[in-house]
Amino acid sequence: MTDFPAADGEDDLADVEQELRADIEEEGGRPGKALEAFVEELREENDESVRGIGFYDHEGVEILYLREEIRAELTDEEIDERLKTFAMIGLAESPSDSTLEDYGHLDATLRWYDNAIVAVYPLTEWSGVIATFERRASPLIDAAMTHLY
Repeated sequence: MTDFPAADGEDDLADVEQELRADIEEEGGRPGKALEAFVEELREENDESVRGIGFYDHEGVEILYLREEIRAELTDEEIDERLKTFAMIGLAESPSDSTLEDYGHLDATLRWYDNAIVAVYPLTEWSGVIATFERRASPLIDAAMTHLY
């Protein structure tokens, strides 16, 4: 697991997200300073809801942050398998899809599970960031589940 220093500036999440893509491209596809700032920003916003954050590319997956109690619940093999599964989800979702090009660039996909939310942020065709969060009440999802299931 990589240790990240605290972010230097007081960037808001939108600024950090915009810098993230450029930073990844500048550093040859590996995590860099903007990704460090993104991890710090997520944790500062609501640390108790952030479960884990990872990076994937064509070389593999890397844990950037994993909450201690989550690490204690899972074996290293289980953590690796989850990261690989989330990376495969990210790789399956191209950031640019010609059939949906009028929507623009894909910024993220979200998956709501009973106990967690998984966000995948594709950066390029072959790289991205995975963030998992505690499941909280979500009016959009909960209303659909009440009426549709």
